[in-house]
Amino acid sequence: MKEASAMRLRILVPVDVEEPRCWNYVLDPLRQHAAGNDVELTVATVVPELGTVIAQAAQAAPFTTASPAQLEKHALEVAKERLDRLIDGVGNEFGEISRVIRSGSVYSEILATAKEMSADLIILMSHVPDLGDYLLGPNAAKIVRHAKCSVFVVRNGQNSK
Repeated sequence: MKEASAMRLRILVPVDVEEPRCWNYVLDPLRQHAAGNDVELTVATVVPELGTVIAQAAQAAPFTTASPAQLEKHALEVAKERLDRLIDGVGNEFGEISRVIRSGSVYSEILATAKEMSADLIILMSHVPDLGDYLLGPNAAKIVRHAKCSVFVVRNGQNSK
């Protein structure tokens, strides 16, 4: 009898490198979905639209000589360093992990990445929402609504209760 081969599963995990705990929260669900499958894992982070970031930086350091392009380049470099640190902490558990660093609208860039890699599954963390968010944070809600693949949402602290 021929053994069944493992299914190829393309998983996208968006992470906020400013909140490294989010990576720890998604690891258990990621392991569960990866078990028994041939996993192609991509971890992505998005530097938010820089208009707001630049305005905040200009208020904090009004005499800076950095241009918006320089600030964006620096923000992407910092995001890459932080993403590398998060992923390197896992070792070879998931094989080679692709890394994507983008800037722009968080949900738009995550959806674009999912489309480009033909993701089968997005595993993302959503903070515990306040009343204004109802069920999900705004980026997570848009990703869930508009993704062309399945989305698994992990709640902050879900496994610690």
